[in-house]
Amino acid sequence: MVNWSWYPSGGDWSYIKSICDLYEKKNHHIIPFSVKNEKNYPTPYTRYFLNSINYKTLYDKITIKSGLYTAIKSIYSIEAKHKLQLLLNENKVDIAQFNNITNYHTPSIIPVLQKVKVPIVWRILDYRLICPNSTFLSNGHLCEACFKRKYYKCALKRCKKNSFMASALIMLENYFYFLLPHYKNVDMFLFQSEFTRDIFVKFGFDIKKTHIIENPYDYLGIKPLYEGNNYILYFGRLSKEKGVLTLLKAMKKLPDIQLKVVGDGPEQDFYNHYAIENSLTNVSFLGPKWGIELDPIIRHCEFVIVPSEWYEPSPYTVLQSFAYGKAVVGSDIGGLKDLIINNENGLLFKTGDIDNLSQVIMHLMPDKYLIRKMGENARIILEKKHDSERYYAKTMNIFTEIINKKSRI
Repeated sequence: MVNWSWYPSGGDWSYIKSICDLYEKKNHHIIPFSVKNEKNYPTPYTRYFLNSINYKTLYDKITIKSGLYTAIKSIYSIEAKHKLQLLLNENKVDIAQFNNITNYHTPSIIPVLQKVKVPIVWRILDYRLICPNSTFLSNGHLCEACFKRKYYKCALKRCKKNSFMASALIMLENYFYFLLPHYKNVDMFLFQSEFTRDIFVKFGFDIKKTHIIENPYDYLGIKPLYEGNNYILYFGRLSKEKGVLTLLKAMKKLPDIQLKVVGDGPEQDFYNHYAIENSLTNVSFLGPKWGIELDPIIRHCEFVIVPSEWYEPSPYTVLQSFAYGKAVVGSDIGGLKDLIINNENGLLFKTGDIDNLSQVIMHLMPDKYLIRKMGENARIILEKKHDSERYYAKTMNIFTEIINKKSRI
């Protein structure tokens, strides 16, 4: 199981942790291949983990020298190839699943696995393979300018931190892997939603090597609560692409409705200051919460807001909300449209539209019957489409087919 983090680091980690737990319950053995970090969950395989690179600090103070050094290391990792080879020498591996690996492991590890006929599936969690900036955002706006491999536009538009150097660095990575097409040796790309699969196919991926399997969610230990305590909830990363500022501006129009915000991120201080400067006494920032701290906050809300302004593949916040029987008000963008069925398990609003969002919240908040009905539907849909056993059966069918095919080559 290849991923850049081995600790709680957001929705992607929620997915990885859930499937690792699922596979281990079925007596499969998971070998993590990750990056060293003091936050990592304990594992006997730490000796294979890569040394960390602080990309945030580097991108903030990037120079030509540091940029070239990082470009080489983030495009082609000799360390990752060496440590993976060591791992394979000392452990039997039947199949490898990639998750988020760019910049650290890099696709340079693909030939190492290919050489020993270990099949590779790649679970797509963002858009890094087709968008250098990984989010289809350029300076806060949706952008598909790199379509047909025009990656140079990323540098021209300064998509990464509004920096030419940082943008040129990620541009080089995409051109390198276009010229050295390791991706073609991946056996199957797994997608979370129709939207994400379709946009990858639009950008040139072979549809025959794609498969959609919705994210699993273990809801069995969660008893839904279809009533709330008169507040609405946002929980997740506090960053620009999540649309939190749009939500805060909408709350200015709704002084009688209470919003709780759970999470942290790069815009945390800005959002706090915005709330203070605009006298948003109806907004409470609770900081980051996980597990048993977060559960009662979700359980007792009326409904959840997911105001994202980027192509969310399939956010776990929606599934988590559904598990508790909570309707979700979400923006009509990306994979959210695959999860939220308007007027059935939630409501959609026009992405980035402050007035539309405030109107939707104002319409839903007093209608306790509709809130309950949508919450009930949300739980039913979760159990039908995101059941762990369903996910397991689908992935095992794919894994078995790929392993058998590989063994015949």
